[in-house]
Order: sequence, then C-alpha cells, then structure tokens
Amino acid sequence: MPLLSWTRRVASALCVAAGALCVIPPASAAAQAASSAAPLPDNVAQTPPPPPPGADAALDSARAAKGATLQFAVYTYGPGDAVFERFGHIALAMRDANTGEDIAFNWGMFGFDEPNFLWRFLTGDTRYWMAGYRTVEFNAMYQAQNRSIRKQVLNLTPVQRGALYDFLAWNAREENKYYRYDYYNDNCSTRVRDALDWVLNGTLRPALDSVNGHRTWRDETARATEGNLPVYVGIQFALGRNADRHLTRWQQWFLPEYLAADLASTPVRGVALVSQDSVLFTAQREALGEHGPDRIVPAIVTGLVLGLLVFVLARVAPMAAGVFGVVWYAVGGLLGTALLLAGTVTKHVPYMGTNLNLTLVSPLLLAAALFWAWRGRADRRGRAARALAAVVAGIAIVGLVLNHVPGFHQGSMLLFMTVVPVHAALAVVANGRRSSAARGT
Repeated sequence: MPLLSWTRRVASALCVAAGALCVIPPASAAAQAASSAAPLPDNVAQTPPPPPPGADAALDSARAAKGATLQFAVYTYGPGDAVFERFGHIALAMRDANTGEDIAFNWGMFGFDEPNFLWRFLTGDTRYWMAGYRTVEFNAMYQAQNRSIRKQVLNLTPVQRGALYDFLAWNAREENKYYRYDYYNDNCSTRVRDALDWVLNGTLRPALDSVNGHRTWRDETARATEGNLPVYVGIQFALGRNADRHLTRWQQWFLPEYLAADLASTPVRGVALVSQDSVLFTAQREALGEHGPDRIVPAIVTGLVLGLLVFVLARVAPMAAGVFGVVWYAVGGLLGTALLLAGTVTKHVPYMGTNLNLTLVSPLLLAAALFWAWRGRADRRGRAARALAAVVAGIAIVGLVLNHVPGFHQGSMLLFMTVVPVHAALAVVANGRRSSAARGT
C-alpha cells in the first residue's frame, strides 16, 4: 500500500510539471472500475452528438417542454494551494425544479489506475472523462479547500435548456464520456465552452474569436505557477515558440477565470449569456497576479554567478570543476533528449515543438559529458572534449541571437540568460588548457 501511495504522488507531480490544468478529486471505486472496463481505442466519443436547437421542429417542441423546468449554471472555482490547483476549476450544473435533481458535470476526471496511464501521459494521449456529482457536495469540497466559488445562471431559452440536457445525457454515456485531454485546447474549461457554443448554434465563438491583448499560453501558465520555481522553470523549458502566440478570447477560455469574466460581460447577438451572477464563497487567500513574474534579472545574476563559479573551480579545485562539468552536461543532455522526443514524436508537439531551448539543451550534451574528463589531454579524446564544449557554447550563443530575430523569438529568455554564461565558461575553461595539453602536461 505505501508503494501504491508513493506511485500516485509521483504521477501527480509529473502531471503538475507538465502543466495539467484541471485536477479533481479521485474517482469513486465504481467509476474507476467502469473506466477500466471501457474500450480504449479512440479516446473520443463513439456516437455523434444530438442535433442542435433549430434542426428539428418536433424535437424542439419536446425540448421546450423538458427545458421549462430546468436551470443551468456555470460554477467556477478559484485557485487552491497545490500547484495543479492554481489554474482553478469549473463545472456545468443542471437543476430540475420538478425532481430537485442538481448535478454538476465535471470534465476533469482521470485515474492513475487506468491501463497504460504513464505511457499515455508521457506521449500526450492522456485519457480524461466526464462525470456528474451532486452540486452541493461538489461545492462543499471546494469551499473546504478555501477556494472561491462563483455561480452564473445561464440565460437560455427552454428549447436551449432542453437541448443542453440532451447534449449532457449523450456526453455522459459510457461510450462518449472519454476524451484526449489537451492542456490548452481541450480541457475541463474548454469542454464547458464548447458545450455552450453547441447549444448557441456556433454563435459564441465568433463573439470571442479576436486577439485580446498580448496574453500567451506561456504567460498564463507562468502566472499560475509562479509560486513553485521548479515547476515554473520546467514549463519554461518545455514550451516552444507556439506557446508564445497571442491568444484570442476564445482560446483564453482554457482558464475558468477568463470564461467566467467573459460570460458576465459578453452578449451574443445582443442577448446576455448570464441571468444571475453571484459569489457563493470568497476564499481567504491572495488572488493570482495580473501578469506572470519578471525573473530576467535573477536569471542574469544566476547565470553570471554560475559562470564565475566555473572559473573559480577550475583554478582552485580542478576535480570539482570536472564533476560540475559532467553533471551540468549530463543533466542538460538528458533534458534535451526528452525535449527533442516530446517535440517530435508525441502529441505534445503543438506546445513543445519548434523549441528554441534545444539550442541550450540537446543530446549533444551527453557526448560532452562523456568526454569532459579528458578535456586537459593532448590526444584525440582531449581534442574531442574541447571541441564539444566549444560547439555546445556556440550553438547556445546562436540560439541567444536567434531569440532576438523576428520569427524566431521565444519567451524563454530567462533560460538563455542562465544557461549561456555557464556553457561559455565551460568552453573557455576547457580550451584554455589547450596550450598545456599540447605540451603533454
């Protein structure tokens, strides 16, 4: 049992480092058993959704009768303490005035015990699903975690409410509830967004499909993870240039807080989307900042200090300098190999591909680590060690220059400011011994 608990914690930490945006309480034993028995092949809905409102007059009439007693509300939950809770959460709730049934539908379900969970996670084929909870119990859980709760009653016609009921009933079926989770384009928040767009006959997206300022996926993720430096740095390494595109308001709805803000302020064809807007619980915690942290100065200082340390160690403790170089290159090589694979052969390509950080870390650094110990020798291995150190530093400097060229710019400059000085210092230290190596000393 302790081993299972430890494994769960490790997998949870991996999800955090990858930027998982919607983490919910563990599924019940029954839900996990049902998910394990479900077919895995396509990870998508197996049957087509019901027709939208307006497609069939007779169907609309039946939906109007059903929808007369229904109410739908969007619940958004503020950030929590854990890193993966910093992005907030969301649910779409349905209340039936006739039966008293009140269910919050949640698209953030996943299970560590699912077949091939770790492989699916690493390759970006993460399997999530939708499930319903009693709304009062769902809200109580978030209130107990000291997370703010906002309720927005949707301003829908009876036909639209009946249609949304049909859509949720279809989505909740065993063969349709699974989907491939995507951090930014298909998560628990965008699933609510897409359901609303469906019931509004595709009129929601045009109202939101325009760039809103200079917000990017990188900036929004940095804003949410600023309190955890290792996760923050890891995500900065992982994200490529595509994560620096300016987002439309439609894309920004991957975060529940933006969805809630736009619901309250954006009419669709002159009709307000929300009829009632209230805060059910206000958390006693600091809200997320408006912008991500500016860490460029600390990054420059860190890079210069580490670069200076290389020179000091080379002079006063050559053995320590050797260990530092091997560890530095080995870690960079492993990280670069993982980054290269993630950005080329997995489903993480849309965010981790076209990554300029590969000029800082790459498989080439593994070779540099292997030869570093021979950097002071005059033979072929010594020449290879010095050449590798120089090439690694040169590629990093080229990457730094490219980061200032339009079309190549990537918002991970703080990494270049930290890593380039160390690569350069190691190259200078290695090649500074060339004359002594040539003498055979």
